[in-house]
Amino acid sequence: MSHQPQLARDPDTATQLVWAFVLTAAVLLAGVFVWPGARESLFHVFNALGGVEATQPFWAGINALADTWLTLGLLLPFVLWRPRLAILMLFAAIVATAITHTLKPGLDILRPPGVLGSDAFHLIGHSIRSEAFPSGHTVTAFTFAGLLILGLRPRWPWVALLLAVASIMGISRMVAGVHWPTDVLAGAIVGLVSVVAAVWLVDRWPAARHARWPVPVAVFVCAVCALGAPWVDVGYPQGVWANWLVALIGVAALFVGTLRYWPGRLGRSLDRRLGGIGRRGNW
Repeated sequence: MSHQPQLARDPDTATQLVWAFVLTAAVLLAGVFVWPGARESLFHVFNALGGVEATQPFWAGINALADTWLTLGLLLPFVLWRPRLAILMLFAAIVATAITHTLKPGLDILRPPGVLGSDAFHLIGHSIRSEAFPSGHTVTAFTFAGLLILGLRPRWPWVALLLAVASIMGISRMVAGVHWPTDVLAGAIVGLVSVVAAVWLVDRWPAARHARWPVPVAVFVCAVCALGAPWVDVGYPQGVWANWLVALIGVAALFVGTLRYWPGRLGRSLDRRLGGIGRRGNW
């Protein structure tokens, strides 16, 4: 009798933790909006981290990793490992893009560089002045985290780690001086809610759940983003290490993926070692 690894002891835990995070972010967002001066005060608290010159390459790289191009590259090993993430990624991207690019031009809130003097804050990377709300990089970071949480259903420590990593990526937008805390909190909500909506759509659309085309499309897009990362300018020259990191991860993922799906004894051996998870297309 073959044993298949259990990815989550309680399949509802991941969803509960995601909703708890969304509700917490919503309460904080409302609090920052209501409390006079809270937006600017919190911005300066986090932006002060960018004043340490030695840490600027780190924060620049974190900002770069939250760029959509690099984040798609980071998804390559996960799509190869769990092909069912492909259709979920497609739906989440559509929902997140629709919400983000409706709110940004519609509200057209000025960013810190459009409000504060250049000597009043620290700026890392390129300067952007308009369409602050919500933070698109933060939306991307939390969409990425949500895909892994609700797509893979890991145990709660991994859920907490993914949310923490996405939070650091969101905070990096304030450290870089291009977003307010309200933008980041809204971006976190939009990103996670987009994945929840994608899960809901996939669960109620069997034809999409069992379609074959999303997998090769997702692998191709993620592979192009990963391998092309070193030559993409995301606006953070100090963080170019992140571009090369994504490329190296992509090359390693394609190498392992090729071995895994290679016909014959080698492919079967590696597939058994990985638990056979990647070849199961069922949602």
